[in-house]
Amino acid sequence: MGKTQPEWYNFQEQICEYFKSLGFDATSNVTVDGARTNHAIDVLVKTKFMGQELIWIIEAKKWNSKVKKLQVLGLRMIASDVGVDRGFIISELGFQKGAIEAAIKSNITLTTFKELKIITQAFIEEDILKQHEERIALIYRRY
Repeated sequence: MGKTQPEWYNFQEQICEYFKSLGFDATSNVTVDGARTNHAIDVLVKTKFMGQELIWIIEAKKWNSKVKKLQVLGLRMIASDVGVDRGFIISELGFQKGAIEAAIKSNITLTTFKELKIITQAFIEEDILKQHEERIALIYRRY
């Protein structure tokens, strides 16, 4: 029988697979070199927008409590050291008030996995509709 993975590991793998399903290049359990030191990252996401590579780091928090300010400040420092475009903390239970305040006016996004799926669902549906519209326009041009 195979070894059962811890819940936190499964949570981070679900997040990684979700970003892959959105068309991103996503890898879990990555060590990234920063300017000062290297960092263990739960999920590393890469994509291109307008010819430019975007890099995001994600901390997956499958905790029995809300994420605290200290974790947000820590991720801000890692994001700065690595030079990524955005850092995400994806939590199962949400965030304390201090954590939310620490993310304001920064490149850190705080969200639950459920909220992330709701927000991105609209983008997915919009993209699908756009593809259908393009196909219909092509059919009109051809016929």
